[in-house]
Amino acid sequence: MTDLLANLYDRLAPKRRTMLVVTAMVLCVCGIVFSQLVVREDIRTMLPDGSSQVASDFELLRHAPFTQRMIITVTWPDGDPAQAASILADALRGDVFPGVITGPPDSVSPEFLTRLLDIAPAVLTAEDMAMLEGYVQPEHTRAALDRNYRSLIAPRGLALKDVIRKDPLEIRNLVLPKLAALSRLAEVRVDRGHFVSRDGKHALVLAETDIPMTDSQGAADVMARYEHALKSLPPGAEAILVSGHRHTLANADVIKADLTAILPVSLLLMGGIFLCFMRTRESIYVFFMPVCAVCVAGVLTIVFYGSVSGIVVGFGGILLGIAGDFALHVSHAMHHPNDTEGRTRARTLAEVAQPTLFGAMTTSTAFAALALSCIPGIRQLAVFSLAGLGAALVLSLVVLPHFVSQARHLEPAPLREGPSPSPNLFRTLLAWGLVLGAGFWFGTHVRMNTDLRALGYTPADVRQDEDRTRSIWGGMREMALVFARGDSEEQALEANDRVWTALRGTEGVGSPVSLSPLLPSARVQAENAERWKAFWAAHGQPTLQTIAGERRAYGFSESAFEPFSGYLAEQPHMVTASTLQDFGLGNLMRMLMPQAGSERVVLTVLPDSQRLLEVFTPELERDTSSRLVSGLRFRALLGDAMSRDVLLLSTVAFVAVACITVFIFRDARKALLALLPVGAGVAAVITALSLAGIAMNIFHILAIPLVISLSVDNGIFMVWRHNARFTTGTSHAVLLCGLTTIAEFGVLTIAKHPALFSIGLTVLVGIATAMFTSLLIIPRLEDDA
Repeated sequence: MTDLLANLYDRLAPKRRTMLVVTAMVLCVCGIVFSQLVVREDIRTMLPDGSSQVASDFELLRHAPFTQRMIITVTWPDGDPAQAASILADALRGDVFPGVITGPPDSVSPEFLTRLLDIAPAVLTAEDMAMLEGYVQPEHTRAALDRNYRSLIAPRGLALKDVIRKDPLEIRNLVLPKLAALSRLAEVRVDRGHFVSRDGKHALVLAETDIPMTDSQGAADVMARYEHALKSLPPGAEAILVSGHRHTLANADVIKADLTAILPVSLLLMGGIFLCFMRTRESIYVFFMPVCAVCVAGVLTIVFYGSVSGIVVGFGGILLGIAGDFALHVSHAMHHPNDTEGRTRARTLAEVAQPTLFGAMTTSTAFAALALSCIPGIRQLAVFSLAGLGAALVLSLVVLPHFVSQARHLEPAPLREGPSPSPNLFRTLLAWGLVLGAGFWFGTHVRMNTDLRALGYTPADVRQDEDRTRSIWGGMREMALVFARGDSEEQALEANDRVWTALRGTEGVGSPVSLSPLLPSARVQAENAERWKAFWAAHGQPTLQTIAGERRAYGFSESAFEPFSGYLAEQPHMVTASTLQDFGLGNLMRMLMPQAGSERVVLTVLPDSQRLLEVFTPELERDTSSRLVSGLRFRALLGDAMSRDVLLLSTVAFVAVACITVFIFRDARKALLALLPVGAGVAAVITALSLAGIAMNIFHILAIPLVISLSVDNGIFMVWRHNARFTTGTSHAVLLCGLTTIAEFGVLTIAKHPALFSIGLTVLVGIATAMFTSLLIIPRLEDDA
């Protein structure tokens, strides 16, 4: 390969101008395409995908009752908050928000009570029928007629007339509690048909949208429509919003703001470093080399993915420093050649190409390891990085040498290429042994941060609004979900019945929100109906006789309770999803029977707790044909996936890099020396994170292979320099490579987004340690050998 590069240099030398024009045209096209790159911020790109349980749980979490709904708390100190909530709801309704509710569909009207009586035979269980045994006793019948009489002479009596005629025994009181199983979604009370807080100072608006909360462009439309609707609020009224769309938009905005600041600052810092340390006309070419590489990387990423995550584009700023390493080494070699043996420029290029190619191999191998990740964003980053590094390597070895003139280059005295003074070897090994030992010890005690909120940016005002909403309405968004599943609606309802039976009354799991009490499966309804008919076959006539004997005491006519007699004789009605929708429970039905692809699911919602995880075991999931999706368990699963990923990626990257390094030197001792910066860099990162109390997240995981790849490059060049008496400005180039990389990652530490900050901090610490190891430790260990 080195001979090929030397021959290629000789062939292209006479055609330098043509090569420059062609290269410029290609790069201009890449730059234009790169400017059209679509950047999307989707949290799913940073979560495991495929068949992993984390991926499937996250997809199911999107069907949570309040995930796609915007929770709006309306306050009006000078007026009625319920009235302000109605005004805001009217302003919101439209294409963006097809469903907006401010309260239950209907109050408990007499018509509603009558319709509940129709479904009683299908929903009253064996326990309910046991209670009904008491309802038909003469003393209860007498007391019920007395209460009905008092209700009729009250102002609302006329409206209750039909209900009392059909239900003199108050059977409705056995059905009404079943509605409670649908009313525990928040700490609310109903006042005049509106959801209001316990203290009456706040009203609740739930706005539903079809735009996914992970769509950053759609989130902008959602928030724009919401901001427009806010203008309709009366003076003095205010609204507090909690929504996943707000999070998505905040993350997209902060990434754009970070990129706007980071990329220019990165370019300025690199330009300043080149100006201070190179001071040559050729440094301009070196400066633009990584910029061109990023454009090429963006174009190839578009080919593979069509769009990229904002995190990957942010990594482009880092790639500026990485891709510049190849150009720096080639530039120093061509500008400061080893001409003691009369080498030509082509042979100088061949000489520097060897360690450059080996460095490219190790760096690319480490980035290729990222392609094994179970996280799509990291795999996307692998493609972006490999494409950029490949472009930088070609430009550095094929194009750049033709534009670097030969001249003596200034190099700092402490980094001269001659032998280094030898310190006490034992003390050197002891110091760096302590660094490695600390990294190993802290590595066995590393903590993982699996909170999804740690993967994104949450502004202070958003966090404050979430805390206020939680204090007013309770943790309505922090609920566990049980998905009862089936190929048909009936199978899903049967599974839901088994879930309800398993959870109801279980100590410590809270009160489930379930459709099962009002919409059991057809099989259960049939059993209930048979039980109902058998009960009234035995008790119907005696009960009617008791009512006939007691009615005279209250002045009821002989025909007053004929509707009740007909009610007992009619065939029981079966309950369907349409029945409950006709009741006005359509919104609740959409919450608890969401669309989940071809599979039919029915949701049960209940408080998330460790006790629930203990009760709802995998065996219970299997027996009930259901799936528990819990925030607590999701974080545990995500932690396991992240731990496996960091172990896999780090191990593969290190083993691959180590094998290549051994292959390069074919000497175990030299290979260990070249790998010393890797061990020191990774150990420093883990030690620094542990001492700072920072738990490792997914972004630290993807940064560790980066530390490995960049650290070994410096080690290879420094060992190669000593081994081959390679004196073409290697130390100076290693210093510049380290400084440019540190500058790039140092800029990331000013980013607000935790992803960019985590990557920047990790690599900043690792590369700084690796650079000092390469420049100060490896030469002394080589000299002492």
